[in-house]
Amino acid sequence: MSLEDLLRSPKVQSETAVFAEWVKRYGLFAFTYEQSKIVTRTAWLARVMLDEGYRLLPGREQEVLDFVAQRLTQLVEELGIPRESITKGELHGTREDVLRVITIVYPNVRQTERPPLALLEREPPRPVERAAVALPEARAKYLYALAATILLSMLIIALLSLL
Repeated sequence: MSLEDLLRSPKVQSETAVFAEWVKRYGLFAFTYEQSKIVTRTAWLARVMLDEGYRLLPGREQEVLDFVAQRLTQLVEELGIPRESITKGELHGTREDVLRVITIVYPNVRQTERPPLALLEREPPRPVERAAVALPEARAKYLYALAATILLSMLIIALLSLL
């Protein structure tokens, strides 16, 4: 089995198509406002490709990793994502092999800054405002009709039990 067989896997083909469609639909917006979404999507595809490669080609993990990095780099460039311009990504908790692929595909990516936990703990909780729930008039009419039907049924049962 060759490394090219990895690209013929239905799972890899499906995930690649989903990724390409997402980039075509939201890529410019994500690149401009939320680069970490592009990195997250790429990391998911890398993970699927790596897992499938490890399954199909046991014992050739380094070859699979290099191949996946090369193919993802090529795909990202074909889709018009400026690889070197991607600088922010959510990398916390990412598997080591996926992280290695991501840093090859996006060489300037760094962990997105988060506010320190102490700052979040000092922030007062925001009150949640809830609007009063009012039943639409039509729904209320149906509830009244249902209640009247139940009461009438109970009355008829009680009268029949007296006979």
